[in-house]
Amino acid sequence: MRITEELRKPGVKRMILDTDTYNEIDDQFALSLAMLAPDRIDLAAVTAAPFHNDRSESFGDGMEKSYREIGICAELVSRSHGAKIPPYYRGASERMPDEHTPVPSEAADKIAQLVNAYDGITFVTAIGAVTNVASALLLHPEIKEKIGVIWLGGNAKWSNGAEFNMLGDRNASNALLSSGVPLLLFPCGGVVSHLILSIYELEHFLRGNSPLGDYLCDNVADCKPRGAVAWSRVSWDISTVAGVIAPDTFSASLCPAMRLEADNSYSFCEDGVPFEHVNYVNRDYIFSVLFSRLAK
Repeated sequence: MRITEELRKPGVKRMILDTDTYNEIDDQFALSLAMLAPDRIDLAAVTAAPFHNDRSESFGDGMEKSYREIGICAELVSRSHGAKIPPYYRGASERMPDEHTPVPSEAADKIAQLVNAYDGITFVTAIGAVTNVASALLLHPEIKEKIGVIWLGGNAKWSNGAEFNMLGDRNASNALLSSGVPLLLFPCGGVVSHLILSIYELEHFLRGNSPLGDYLCDNVADCKPRGAVAWSRVSWDISTVAGVIAPDTFSASLCPAMRLEADNSYSFCEDGVPFEHVNYVNRDYIFSVLFSRLAK
């Protein structure tokens, strides 16, 4: 299965969103966009991905904070636009100890349960470390034939894998890359890195529009560097959800199977299962999709 071909077919796509929502300010945009596109996305569930940085005390604490943030954001989308709140679940609290040992969690089990209960293809869109997704595939290998994974992770294939999501759980990243599951990779550096959001655009389109709009504006405004006059903020995670809604917002090509090495370089294997590597995203088109949905 080629995910890009499936996305270009008309109709609603069944999707599970795996998100480290509290880690940054752009996951909230991605979640809101997914909830506000019922003509293209049947959002079956949202799962909380773990993370660890200066916004969390541990990998598991990042997951718990993301779980709470999913609820806050989804409630605002519902209150502002009348959208249905999807079920959401806690994910893993620890990293995978090696590439073959999954971390059981509510998220991993729910991903498998929802995939197995559906006759068609379920797209699992991951915008964080892929501990939940890789664990679901290891715990329930039968789902591999019924899912397509869309992942924001790593950097462009001519660069390296020193990127937050891919390094968040190195073992899970390699487990996913070697699984043979249909994969569409949105690399950060060199591809989606020009998805930069200006606070002035955001204020123009969303400020005063709804409680959700004000919340998103406030989140971005809180990131303003002290003393900055002209500034902007990266908003990479929306590329994946926008790609499901409007597949012509990106272009992709086949890439040989790869893995992340200890020095964060990529190695490629012509004998492995190739995956789809996004080479270009249309920044203006993606933000048009975002604002047209959120500003209604």
